[in-house]
Amino acid sequence: MTQPMLLLGGIGKPINLALANGITPETYLPMLNPLMDAYRVVCLPPRALWEDEPIPTELGYWDELARDLLTGFAKHGLNDVIAMGHSFGAVASMIAAIEQPERFKGLVLLDPTLLPSHVLDALREMRESGTIGEGFHLAARAAKRQRTFESYEAAYAYFNKRGAFRDWTDEATRAYVYHGLRQDTDGSVTLKWSPEWETYYFKTGYMQTWEMIPKLATLKLPILILRGGTSDTYLPDAAARVRELLPDATHVEISGHGHLFPQSAPLESATVIRDWLDALA
Repeated sequence: MTQPMLLLGGIGKPINLALANGITPETYLPMLNPLMDAYRVVCLPPRALWEDEPIPTELGYWDELARDLLTGFAKHGLNDVIAMGHSFGAVASMIAAIEQPERFKGLVLLDPTLLPSHVLDALREMRESGTIGEGFHLAARAAKRQRTFESYEAAYAYFNKRGAFRDWTDEATRAYVYHGLRQDTDGSVTLKWSPEWETYYFKTGYMQTWEMIPKLATLKLPILILRGGTSDTYLPDAAARVRELLPDATHVEISGHGHLFPQSAPLESATVIRDWLDALA
């Protein structure tokens, strides 16, 4: 199947939302809705959300996501794009901007997965030894994720205020359940973003982070980087290094929130993004 494009809403200049691993587009709507009076928000979802897309038999890297973004931009005629990416979607957006900077008007990076060098070295060793599926806790956890529930109501009861969802707004959690699961013929519901795809993405990664960022600095694109104040992904040391490498970018911290702050602090995040976009315009 070719890559779909989802219109999340709004009018005006395009914003493309590149998702975090396992997180479906509609969970971002509480953050995106305040932007839609001036921007048309679309999403070119990763292959995990393409219909009947097979999982690769060999591990790749997240630059695959960037290539799909650029293919989608060309197919749908998207230019002067504000590329908004969360987690590994932010990394894919950065890679895509380096490859074809002429398509971009700016970057909004939400807690990007820019891991410290020693973590990248450990992941590289696990990939080479074939142990990353067991040795990397995010991949191991994703592989065991429950995928099927008796009903939407049962799924909501399971996810609400549990684990990664513990500080999400109710609107974001309900969006995850009612848009992120499909109903089967027996009435049960199943995750659209399968645990196998989520595991694959955690096992692939991107190892050229610290070679990539200096290239980004040469493009002179406006960049906004938001970090969750308690993030376990975009760590303080990595954020400090990025500030040194991208001194002209705008760096903002969403205090008291973690990696999934677009779902736990949507209005605070939207205010920061909207103020930056207004200044950019």
